[in-house]
Amino acid sequence: MSMEDKIIDPRMVKMGKDWLDGKILVEEFQGIRLNEKQIEFLNDKNRFSLVSGGMASGKTLAFIIKFILISQWFPGTRIMIGRKTKGNASETFMKDFVDVCPPGIYEHKIGEGKIIFKNGTEAIFFGLDSLASGGEDLKKAIQTIKSHNFGFVFIDQLEEIDESVFEALNSRVRRRQCKHGTDEKKGEVFVMRDENRLPIYEKCATCGLYTFNQFNMTTNPANFWGYDYFKVHPRPMTHLVETSMLDNRGNLSEQFIQSELAKPERYVKKFVYGDWSPDSLVEGGVFSEDYIKHQAFYIKNPIREFDGIKIFSEPEYNHEYQIGVDSSEGSTDPCSIQVINKDTGEQVACFNQFVPVNVQIEKIMQLAMMYSLKRKPMLVIETNASGTAVIEGIKKQYDNIYEREVFNYREQKNLKKLGFQTNFASKALLIENFNALLSKKYVIIRDRNTHEEMKVFVYSDEAQKKGAGAQRGYHDDNVMALMLAYFNVRPKTKEENTLSRLLEEKRVQNKKPYQFI
Repeated sequence: MSMEDKIIDPRMVKMGKDWLDGKILVEEFQGIRLNEKQIEFLNDKNRFSLVSGGMASGKTLAFIIKFILISQWFPGTRIMIGRKTKGNASETFMKDFVDVCPPGIYEHKIGEGKIIFKNGTEAIFFGLDSLASGGEDLKKAIQTIKSHNFGFVFIDQLEEIDESVFEALNSRVRRRQCKHGTDEKKGEVFVMRDENRLPIYEKCATCGLYTFNQFNMTTNPANFWGYDYFKVHPRPMTHLVETSMLDNRGNLSEQFIQSELAKPERYVKKFVYGDWSPDSLVEGGVFSEDYIKHQAFYIKNPIREFDGIKIFSEPEYNHEYQIGVDSSEGSTDPCSIQVINKDTGEQVACFNQFVPVNVQIEKIMQLAMMYSLKRKPMLVIETNASGTAVIEGIKKQYDNIYEREVFNYREQKNLKKLGFQTNFASKALLIENFNALLSKKYVIIRDRNTHEEMKVFVYSDEAQKKGAGAQRGYHDDNVMALMLAYFNVRPKTKEENTLSRLLEEKRVQNKKPYQFI
């Protein structure tokens, strides 16, 4: 029989209906007994179902089995199998698929990048990296996506996929099992909902076919946008299953497990236990784990807050301050303002919110005036698109702004320009300076959110990050502003601090009441 002739097994179709109706629970497949976490993932019916786990936790097996069952329960549907590149989607998937899938029910068309099942279901391998590359490639890839209408999407290693790709796919997962009406009010379909009244699937009143669409995905416990999307602030119709190597203990040798448990603590936390949190740092972190752990001891609640500003230490007459600013357009990223005490190394105040440029200028001036008891703090402002506008607004009313030297080729001389311009070289300089201050135990970070950002600030080869930046799904505005605040700051020796204190005490005694500037 040719592959063009559909062979539909009515028993499998009925099993799919019973599964949707909650009459059956999949607990094994082809003699393979599944563990509790695999069963949870296999039987989840939310639109977005994600399994995250450590190495050898069994998540890939559950992923493959669910794909096979979906392909048979909903004959004639179309499925996308996605990964970063089409090549590794096909090669990696097929390696596990052929070991599990019953022979004779499919044909792998390598040249076309498809799996064709005898019941008419078609699965297409798709490389999603082109969608994330931007420019013309992005436009072409999205047009390609728009030419498809999928019933299901299976994405292996979601951490490799940009959120924009995920959202683009969401609009294409809507394939129906029949061509009849979809108006619930007219009684054309019966929509089955969960306890929160969110739709799960629908049954056609005319032909009785069930329509069900779903994303099924795996991820390693990496720090990317999915951490917030599925775990911290789970979106509607999402379900996360977290699994550990030890959940799959029955299929692993004790020798292998013990050898993995003997590895370094961070490795075990992430790859054995499958811990998914900012604490499970990936390789390539800009700041060493020791520095981050050391700073955790300094975290404290602000002594007061007002207008979005957090104050950790009040201004002191005999101390000098410096302020770092990572401005923003006010929509994509928040503006961050960090104030540090140059005498003690302490982070004394901060601001981090999505606000327009005029409000950013207002907050900068508010903090600058507040911490000008001894002299005006230097403002180190990054000159990105919005930073230029901020500097233009600030320089009309404030005269202590960081200046950089720029060589003018036409005039063959160095010129002074306001603001800190971030590129690969200057960001490396920022990082080197900050790491040096951390190593001297000079830096004292008080703000919890700033400390959290340090955990996900990593070296990157993405051009827009200029060598380093936050992992996908996170912000690095606090870290950038903090590094700017500490830029070119030299810790004083004990002798310098003592002399400075004595001179200030003498100045205060001989001076009239201090005039604020």
